[in-house]
Amino acid sequence: MMKRLPLTLVLFSLVVSYAGAAGFASMNAEELKKAMDAKKQLTVVDARTEKEFGEGHIPTAINIPPEKLGASSTLLPKDKKGLIVFYCRGTG
Repeated sequence: MMKRLPLTLVLFSLVVSYAGAAGFASMNAEELKKAMDAKKQLTVVDARTEKEFGEGHIPTAINIPPEKLGASSTLLPKDKKGLIVFYCRGTG
């Protein structure tokens, strides 16, 4: 069974971005938690390696590792009304 890390722990060192109607924007951990709690139409993409994803991830997140991001259009929802939130471990 996959481990699931508490949202605040996972987001501590993650970079979160989403594609909005006007382009790309940033979203902090608190904003993401509020969106998830409000059950907004939202797809969370964990852009870390499969190994990192297996060690723990945000509940409901799908894993699209860096080497598969180019083919992500087939894995993402076709409905453009919801938010698509990407997070990774960052570079620091």
